[in-house]
Amino acid sequence: MHYRWQVVQPTTVCTPPQYRKSGLMLNRIPKISYPLLGLLLLMGLYWIYWSTLADRMKVEVENWAAAQSRNGITVTWDDMRARGWPLRLRLELDNLRYDAANADVPWSWTTPEFHAHALPYRLNHIIASAKSPMQVTYGTAEAQQDWEVTADGTDASYVMESGAPARLAIDLQSVVATRLDLPATVGAERLQLHARKADDVPGAVDIALRGADIAMGKTLAPGITDILGPLINHVGIQSRVTANAGDNVFQDIALLQLEGSEIQVSQGTVTWGDTGATGTGKLEIAPDGTSNGRFDTTLKGHDTIVDGLIAQELVARNLEGTLKSALAILSLTSGADPGHIRLPVIIRDSEVFLGPVPLRM
Repeated sequence: MHYRWQVVQPTTVCTPPQYRKSGLMLNRIPKISYPLLGLLLLMGLYWIYWSTLADRMKVEVENWAAAQSRNGITVTWDDMRARGWPLRLRLELDNLRYDAANADVPWSWTTPEFHAHALPYRLNHIIASAKSPMQVTYGTAEAQQDWEVTADGTDASYVMESGAPARLAIDLQSVVATRLDLPATVGAERLQLHARKADDVPGAVDIALRGADIAMGKTLAPGITDILGPLINHVGIQSRVTANAGDNVFQDIALLQLEGSEIQVSQGTVTWGDTGATGTGKLEIAPDGTSNGRFDTTLKGHDTIVDGLIAQELVARNLEGTLKSALAILSLTSGADPGHIRLPVIIRDSEVFLGPVPLRM
């Protein structure tokens, strides 16, 4: 039996050119580039997230402005844009105007540029700033006042924590307000406002005010500045306001209505030149605007006040000794520290009494 051997050549499998080219390119990509490609992919996804968030915030601002118009408040701007990628999300509005024409006393505020920014992953904390010069109008017709406000710094912070009271802070630095229709100015080195919704009383807001080196022009208060001087060194007030607006105060300050509200001052201090005062008390404002309340105050520097009254010829000079002696006796009998007088300030049907003596304004 004979066998016939046949040599069979191996079959060659041909790879299409496109696959050969692709495999060649993959082999040429360094393995170290793979993390970079992953980073680029993450940045692309983050850009989509940031852009979507920016568009949503723009829509929310437009919806908020539309809601204000239903309350008789007009909010307009020339242009709105989103910037700050990748670390911030900042909305910029040019020529922002807030016009509360239907408020009890109409007013408006305009700034050439307004910024509001937040971290893309923490939208419950918004920081805002406004550029100078800002225009403020107050009142209508012949009673309208036109002011121009400039400041080195105009910042605000708003925090809304889930399940916690909202917080608002406003900080003005080196601010000067000039009335345009009259030669009148008022300025301050620092003005601060802190507000927080009270979690124990519905509709209540805890408000703290601070002011340093407040300078008033003589036109605004000629009588009192002639007596005490043009510079208020310090003002500090810690209070609680229970207002009709309630929670809406943090949505729109124009909704704050003091009529029918109650103001409790837990601590108030004023330092004005060589004089000063402290006080605590409560003021109730009826729906018709009538005020009633009482503040327990302590006054220092009463001799300075007497000297000012005499210098302005509001009190005869021959009464100087009698007045100062009477005030010294009052200081001793009121139980206050030496050089201080403790007096109640009583407000009855909107009329102010210093002790039993009515003050005619």
